[in-house]
This record gives sequence, C-alpha cells and structure tokens, in this order.
Amino acid sequence: MKKRVQRFARAVSTNAIFILICILLVTELLSINWYFQAMCVILGILCIVILAFQKSRVYSLRDNDAVNQRQRDEMLMYFSREYFEVYVVDLNQGSYEIVRSSERHGDYIKNLTGDFGQLMEMAVVSWAKPPYRERFHQLLDTEEMKRRFESGEKKIEFIYKSYDEKWKRLECFPVPDYGNDNKKMIFALRDYTDEMQIRTNEVLATEAMNDIYTLVAFRDMEADRYECGYHRMENVLDFPDKGIYSDWVKLMLKSIHEKDREKFLTELSDERFHREGRAECEYRIRDKDGEYHYYRQYNAKVNVLSGPKMVILIRNIDEFKKHEIWKAEQLQRELEAKAKELEMTRLLAEKSKDLEKALQQAESANNAKSKFLSTMSHDLRTPMNVILGMAYMARKHIDDEAEVDRCLNTILLSSQNMLALINDVLDMNKIESGVIEVREKKEDLVKLISDIEVLIRNRCEENQQIFAVDCRRVTHKYMWLDKRRVRQIIINLLSNAVKYTPAFGRISMEVIEQPGKNEAQCSVAFIIRDNGIGMSGSFVQRVFEPFEREDTDLSDRTEGTGLGMAITKNLVDLMNGQIRVDSMINVGTKVTVILPFTKCDSDEDKDGLELAAAQGKYPGKHILIVEDKRINMEIVKGFLEDTGLIIDEAANGREAVDAVKAAQEGTYDLIFMDISMPVMRGDEAAMEIRKIDRKDCREMPIIAMTANALESDVQNSYRCGMNGHISKPIEPEEVYKCLNKWLAGDQERTG
Repeated sequence: MKKRVQRFARAVSTNAIFILICILLVTELLSINWYFQAMCVILGILCIVILAFQKSRVYSLRDNDAVNQRQRDEMLMYFSREYFEVYVVDLNQGSYEIVRSSERHGDYIKNLTGDFGQLMEMAVVSWAKPPYRERFHQLLDTEEMKRRFESGEKKIEFIYKSYDEKWKRLECFPVPDYGNDNKKMIFALRDYTDEMQIRTNEVLATEAMNDIYTLVAFRDMEADRYECGYHRMENVLDFPDKGIYSDWVKLMLKSIHEKDREKFLTELSDERFHREGRAECEYRIRDKDGEYHYYRQYNAKVNVLSGPKMVILIRNIDEFKKHEIWKAEQLQRELEAKAKELEMTRLLAEKSKDLEKALQQAESANNAKSKFLSTMSHDLRTPMNVILGMAYMARKHIDDEAEVDRCLNTILLSSQNMLALINDVLDMNKIESGVIEVREKKEDLVKLISDIEVLIRNRCEENQQIFAVDCRRVTHKYMWLDKRRVRQIIINLLSNAVKYTPAFGRISMEVIEQPGKNEAQCSVAFIIRDNGIGMSGSFVQRVFEPFEREDTDLSDRTEGTGLGMAITKNLVDLMNGQIRVDSMINVGTKVTVILPFTKCDSDEDKDGLELAAAQGKYPGKHILIVEDKRINMEIVKGFLEDTGLIIDEAANGREAVDAVKAAQEGTYDLIFMDISMPVMRGDEAAMEIRKIDRKDCREMPIIAMTANALESDVQNSYRCGMNGHISKPIEPEEVYKCLNKWLAGDQERTG
C-alpha cells in the first residue's frame, strides 16, 4: 500500500506543475475572469488526478506480474533442487509440462509436454513395482483432484518403490495462484531411499513407519508387561494397549493358524531372545471375518535409562507375499519361455534318453521279476516236493505207524517252512505299503528271551551246535514293547546264525540293558555272534536289500528267500532302533541290534497276560462255523474234537444270517466266520447279524477265520463288528486261545 501511495505521489508531482502552468497561461492570455480561471484550475487538477491514477495502476499491474513471475521462478528453482522430476499439470486441460526430468524413463517421455492421463497410465506400468501401482490410479481422476484442492487439501502425496529397488516420494501441490481460472498443480518426485532407511531404523513409529508396521510395542521382561506405542490390529483381534505379556501371547495364539503356533512359540521364545538378542517369526493370523493374513514379527533389544527392553514390531506382509507370488509367476513364465526355445533342439536327445531310461527300467524290472519268480519258485517247490513226497510215502507205508508218523512230522516241518516264506513275502508287502504298526504292551522281556532260547536251542542241538544266552545285565524284567516284532527280529537273526554256522560251531546272544534318554526309558542291546561262514565286505553293504543272498557252498544248501534281513532292518527302523552287521569270511558274524523300550516298575499286569493255548472243554457251548470250502470246515472241526462243543455249519454268509435269525435268542455262543464266500461275504454277514434287534446278536463274539492276512484286512474285520481275526493257514493254538478267551468260565466278553 505504501508503494502504491508513493507511485501515485510521483505521478501527481511530475505532471501537476506542467498542466497548471499551461492552464494559467491560457486563462491569462484569454483575459478570462477569475471565477472561470478557478474552475479551469479545478478541472485541470481532476484531470491530473485521473491520469496519475491510471498510470499508477499500470505500474502496479506490471509490478504484480513481475512479482508473480519471480515467485514462480523461485518455486520452480526450489523444486528443481529437491526433486529429480518436476511437472506443471493443467488440471482443466489434462496436460503437463516438464520443468525438470533427470530420468526420462527411456523412450516413454520424448516431449516436454503431453497428456497427463497417458503419463499416469505409463507410471502405473513402468514406474512403480506391482504392490504400489494402485496408488497411482487416484491421479488419473483430475476432477477428483480439483475437488480435493478446492476443499482445502494442500498436498497429495504417497511413497512407492520403483523397479530399481529405490524408494520414491510423489508430491502434488496446487500452484500459489490456484483459483477459478487457474487449475494448475506441481507434480514432483524425489528420492526417498535415505529417509526411508532412517525412518525404518527408528524405534518409534513415524508417519513412514506407521505405513510399514501394524504394531509397535515395548515389553518389560522383568515385570512381564507390555505397552503398545502404536497398533492397527483392530480388524484382527481386540486387546488392551497395555497389560500382561503372557496374556497377550495366549490371546494371539487363539487367532494364529494352528500350523504356525509351534513355530511362533519356538522362534519367539525368551530363550532364543536372550541367546541371540533378537527374534523373528512369520505366521498367519485369522481376522474377525475368518480370513488369514500373513504377518512378520520382529523382537529386538534396546537399552533405555530404565534398563533393557524388548521392542515388538509386527508387520502385515500380505502385499509382500502377493509380490513373491507375482515374482514366482514371472519367473515361471520366463522359464517356460526359455524351455520352449530349447524344446525343439533338445527334443530328439530327450526322447533318446527317455527311451534308453525306459529300456533300462524295463530290463531292471524284468530282471527283478525273473529273480523273484525264480527264487519263489525254488523256495516254494522245495518244501512242496517234500510235502508231496512224504504224503506218497505215508500212503505207501500206511500200515507202518512209525513211518507214517515220520512222514507226517516231515510234512508239518516243510509246511511250516513254506508258511514262513509266505509270511516273509506278506511282511515285506506290509512294510512297503506302510501298514505295519508297532503295538506295544507290557511284556516280560526275560521270559521272551527264554522262549526264544528254547526254540533256537532245539535247532542247535539238531545241528550239533553250541548255543549260549546271557541276559544277566537286564535289570528291568518288564517293559513296554511289541512282543511279536521283537521276537521276529531276534529269531530272524538267530535263525541266520544257525543256518550259516557248520556243525560243532558256536552261537551266542548277549542281552544288555543300557540307559535311555530319560529315567522312564532304556535301550536294550541284542548282540548275536557266530563263528560260521561269515560274509564278504561287499555283501555286508547290501545285506539288507530284499532277495539278496551271497553265493557260497553252504548258502546253496540252505533254504531261504533273502527277505529275512530286509524285514529285520525295516522293523528295527520302525521301532526307532539301530542295527549293525560286522562279518568276515570264514571267521564269523556279529549283529548288534539296539531297541528303545519304556521300563515297567511293576510286574502286575493281568490284562497283559496271554491266555493259555491248551485245548479246553466247553460242554454245552454252541458255536457256528461259516466256511464255503469243505476241506477247511473239516480241518476246523478236527481241531475241535473232544471239546464238548455243539457245532453248526453254514456254507456262506447268507446261510449264517438265516441260521442266527431262525435260532432262539442265546443259542450261539460264538461264530467262526470266513470272509471270501459266495452269495454273501463274511464281513457283510457280520454287519447283518449286528443289525438284528436282539441282545445276543449285538454281543456274541464273531471271529474272522480267513486267508486275508494283511493289516488292512484285520482292521476291516474289526470295522465290520467282529471281535477277532485268525489268519489262514490256521494253527490249532490260535483257535484254542480264542475259545479260552470267549468261552472259558465266566470270562467277560468285550467287543
């Protein structure tokens, strides 16, 4: 205002004197009276004032334009110093003008002016990395930007990460004279990498930190308390800003994915934090809508005046995970493209290699099949030849009781050998199918060793071999173990020692109890030695492979499939044990097996005692045998002679169901049921009987008596409502055990 007054005064002073002199001279020359002279002077003065005002206004407008131009230049100079990209954008026209551009982004920007919408579309694709592209979309709507500026918003800004792995900050300002006629803004970019690094390293969350972390909290480890400095987890779960840290952990665990809970507790444990001074974990949290989100938690140590504290930083990494998926997809597409480029050149070579590999596999499979069939044919025909030959000899000497008895004993022995072979093949199938399970119960380890000793000693005496067992270093008699599998392991190893040790050789087994991982456990070492033919070092390396047998004079004369050691190794592994073989040719073999067991302090376990296998008497008890093969029916009935049982027969499952329905309630005390039968299978018949609305049909024991011997077959029998499973070929002892369990005395029936 003061300058305007000064300019006005100057305008008046420069022109007033000249005009007044001219007026006075004219009036004097024309001899005009004084009144008219005065009027002329007044009019002159008014003219002078008007002229001075107009001139002052012109000066003022010129000065304003100069000031505005100078301010704009200063502003652009400021932006040019701080920003590497500066544009002036006309929001009305939708156009831009480049003030400064240190990076022209290749050939995308060739001119100094252009269409702002096209610029932003290009920015979405090529400036920002995928997780940050959405932020550029708001700049495409120029009408919305004008509305925001007119509503008083001074700045539009956001941070993004570019393809060169640098952080950039974009800022939009309205120009100083933004108004109705002028709708322009400054669009500027500057490098934000250093500032972002500084802000990221700060413990207290600033504006940029808040954009990264969902929660920032401090924990006093001595008081076990926490206090949140900042958090945005309201949509996930509710918790107080301060409280007991252990309560906060329990609350978090309820929302963390069940597969991540153990990792959360382990990786963020206090032990790890104290050991490493920091901890980090990535996990999934379920929000209030039931959706899971990825979070990463950092626990770091900071020192403050009151003592060391734990800083807890939690960050949502959903966008990071999406970006990882996007990168993986991009990489996959690149790899696929490269693979397609190389496909034609490599096609013939790959086809050739595939054909060669397929041929080798086919030859290997054919050799394995041939070897298996050859081995099985030899080992099955050998005992079968004995069985047929002895049966012929028994018929030929039918009147010679001693000869018939010798033939029958030989037939039984060969049958047992054949059954052992079949069981070995089935065991290998079970192991490879993963259906064998370890079923532990309380057993007398010393008695188990004693029973094995009796069996092996008889064989050694027949071969004139010395056999010694030492179990004096077993301090706990009773242990939790799978008796059947432990017995199978030890008998396999001792049987090999007997087979491959010549007459007058020595075989020994030493059993040693060793400390376990804790007080309740122990390890038992079974050390089996012999001074037999031994094995070569190369064969020891493959001794656990199926169907492997070393070719020696003695092994050629010894029956076996080569499955025993493979089964033994798999059973030891299944029981988390260890096995080692040391052997030298013509010196002998040492096998060490170490198995972990759980100790039992008491020997009182009535439920663990096996029922006696002796034949008993069951006068008045009524059973039903369901069997479609007549010879099998005669065998079972032959086992049950002199038992006092009343026996009914059925040829298939339908006949069995009809017989039970027709009989009065309580007629049958037990049913032996075959599975594979015509008309109706045994498992179907068992389910039909269980559906009959009678107490005896719900409670009577039904025992499967079948050639289906796999573990899955056993489980199927129980699922169909049966109470037991006896595998064929049937051993009399198994039948007697079953009868003693379900029919002897007042034995309680359990289904």
